[in-house]
Amino acid sequence: MYQIGIDIGSTAAKVAVMKKTDILETFVLPTGWSSIDTANSIKKRLNDLGVNESNSKVVATGYGRVSVPFADKTITEITCHAAGAKHFIGENTTVVDIGGQDTKVISLEGGVVKDFTMNDKCSA
Repeated sequence: MYQIGIDIGSTAAKVAVMKKTDILETFVLPTGWSSIDTANSIKKRLNDLGVNESNSKVVATGYGRVSVPFADKTITEITCHAAGAKHFIGENTTVVDIGGQDTKVISLEGGVVKDFTMNDKCSA
């Protein structure tokens, strides 16, 4: 069973293909004007790798996460960053995400989001 992580942001889509704990493939695509078109391009690329809905579990996050109809689950970037930070850094940390549309600061205590803030202007 493959595990697929898809982050469709406002400017780029990032994809990781894993099997157990091995990263088999990563790629980045420009999001362009349509998150739906980007999701379709991702699906085609995954199919070319032999990855399909019957042999994978897909989690989507990011600005365009709702545009991934083949995702088994969608989660917010805040939840996603918290899980990654807890795994790689520890239960008490701060994450700063400078994205194409916004900037987020997320504080974790005990492995859960204690607080977060986002700007409401372009992150640039």
